[in-house]
Amino acid sequence: MKNIIYLWLILIGFTACQNKKNQNIILSGNIKNAPDNQMVLMDIHNKNLHIIRLDSTKHFTDTLKIGKGYYKLNIGNQYTWLYLKPGDRLQLTTNYKDFDNQLTYKGKGSDVNNYLAKKILLEQKLKPKTSYNYYGKLDEKTFVKLQDSIAKAYNDLLKSVKDKEFKNLESLRNKLEQAQLISRYPMVKRFLTNNPNYQVPADFPKAYANIDINDTLIKKLPQAIGYINDYVEHKLSGRGKEVDPIEKLRFAAKNIKDQNFLDKFAYKEADYNLLYTKDIDKFYELFNKIEKKSDYKAKIKTKYDNIKAMQPGVPSPDFTAYDINGKAYHLKDFAGKPLYIDLWATWCGPCRAEIPFLEKIKEQYKDKPINFVSFDVYDDKAKWEQMVKQQKMSGWQLINTDKNLPFLKKYVVDGIPRFILIDKDGKIVNADAPRPSDKSLIPLLDKTIAGK
Repeated sequence: MKNIIYLWLILIGFTACQNKKNQNIILSGNIKNAPDNQMVLMDIHNKNLHIIRLDSTKHFTDTLKIGKGYYKLNIGNQYTWLYLKPGDRLQLTTNYKDFDNQLTYKGKGSDVNNYLAKKILLEQKLKPKTSYNYYGKLDEKTFVKLQDSIAKAYNDLLKSVKDKEFKNLESLRNKLEQAQLISRYPMVKRFLTNNPNYQVPADFPKAYANIDINDTLIKKLPQAIGYINDYVEHKLSGRGKEVDPIEKLRFAAKNIKDQNFLDKFAYKEADYNLLYTKDIDKFYELFNKIEKKSDYKAKIKTKYDNIKAMQPGVPSPDFTAYDINGKAYHLKDFAGKPLYIDLWATWCGPCRAEIPFLEKIKEQYKDKPINFVSFDVYDDKAKWEQMVKQQKMSGWQLINTDKNLPFLKKYVVDGIPRFILIDKDGKIVNADAPRPSDKSLIPLLDKTIAGK
């Protein structure tokens, strides 16, 4: 009898181990022409979770012990979204040189992931019509027909999916993306028509009318924070004007019930917009009341301290940058005259859009005591050299490809274009100066040159 019980216990243990093993996810496949020998699996918040190794033939097999949900798979400059569940046995194949078009899946879990691959191709096909330069020129009725046709295309694609839970997630994602497009139309129309008073007609669709900010499915979606950010901005202003980040934090604290999700939203808002709020001290105080995660608080404190250290009248941190011949320059090389710095990169569209305006200002101030430096950051040196030569860009053209350059860290440069104005003594006038296209720049330059 004891032997029978003992054998029974062994069988139970073996079955439990087998069940646990079967709940692992096995991801395998081949990526032809892959430039790297590894891929990075990330969560929906772009947090690195796991490194997947490729062998010399660009094949891979890995066992993943992760929960059900969306994941981002990165390799080189390419990425795709996956939806994985315990027990999946998924085989991925593609060619890196034609990544999206050749991306296919086989095995358990292939149904939803082939849908995601097809959705990427549909997004690319529809991209020209979702550009604000396209839909913003349409009248209201034509725009409504366009967004209805786009919504139908996505929903028709989703009909082939059998997984009910995943279908609910994607249906919600489609609704959120449709709401984004509707909410942006009035803002885009005001911008393109240069009419700040433009209003949509009363029968225009109401964005986010049927969206619950506390729907538990939202936080499971890729770009979940982005959806909530758009929702908050729309509810506060209808996208008719800029919303101060302080107001966004207050709205979020009042309306988002899930503290963990509120923590993520507050952190992202502080990380992106701490520099751009009208009252940084009030924003920082509110953030610390809302935020519960100590690691988020520590990161924002570092950013807050750096911003506070870059106030007007404070000596600017130094920089090292190189001209097209490789000669090094530092802040002291421009001492004795005010210095207007343009932080940019060749791949940055908004940066390139400012170049003609900057060139006009250079011409306007060519006989006045001020230096203009175009400082290329986060870029490829060869592309920069090519552009400087081809475009015959005037004035001081410098570059530093170090993404961890202390100068950028201290100025809290999270995005470009970014402009900095320094006086003749090397002290900060404005750490986030107006762009060349901004009419407020001219009086500021004149005032700085006059030493006022």
